[in-house]
Amino acid sequence: MNLKGFMKKAIFGYRATSKTYLSYLQKRGVSIGKGVEIFRPLKTTIDVQNPHLLSIGDFVQMTGPVTILTHDYSWCVLKRKYGYIYGNQERTTIGNNVFIGWGATILAGSTIGDNVIIGANSLVSGKIESNSVYAGIPAKRIMSLEKYKEKRAERQLEEALNYVKNYEMVKGTVPKEKEMDEYFYLFKNKLGKNDDSFNKKVDLMGNRKETLKQLNSHKKMFNSYKDFLSYYHKWKSNG
Repeated sequence: MNLKGFMKKAIFGYRATSKTYLSYLQKRGVSIGKGVEIFRPLKTTIDVQNPHLLSIGDFVQMTGPVTILTHDYSWCVLKRKYGYIYGNQERTTIGNNVFIGWGATILAGSTIGDNVIIGANSLVSGKIESNSVYAGIPAKRIMSLEKYKEKRAERQLEEALNYVKNYEMVKGTVPKEKEMDEYFYLFKNKLGKNDDSFNKKVDLMGNRKETLKQLNSHKKMFNSYKDFLSYYHKWKSNG
């Protein structure tokens, strides 16, 4: 850890980075798999009151602020009114390959399956099916993961064109090829040693080999970035 890292940890403690937060959780007894990332550790709250009741699988990606609970203290009202204590502590399980959107809350007793996307600001309670997209308050199944894949595939060209258009409006020039690091499938089948920004994206989520296989075999829409830009200029001129 460099000096900047030491200073950050001294100021923010275990919430300084994703790595320090995850290490803290594991030391407390939370079961955590590989490839987990907390993108906003300072704004994320993960319940450690019952660490033995929380399990987080492999390659779970948490944007922020995210809240994950294993208990519910609403029984305090019953205690005040009736003098009784009704404990409410339940196991919360998050499967493998899960994306938790910005501002989502996972309530105690929830079980999230594998290959799941949780939409921003969702309130998760109960069982979440694998290979699905959920969103809302409470979170409900919006579509299958396969349907979401098809939807994203259909919108790639339009989004890439609008990305370039807005980039040009703000900066007065089109982006360089390396700045198209989320849309390079449109004009690439192979990556070279100098394709650093693309390689970084390929390395995400621990499946580089599978990603390169898909890249090498898919049917690209344009022969090169230059061809893509030619299409872009015609598209823009047509309004």
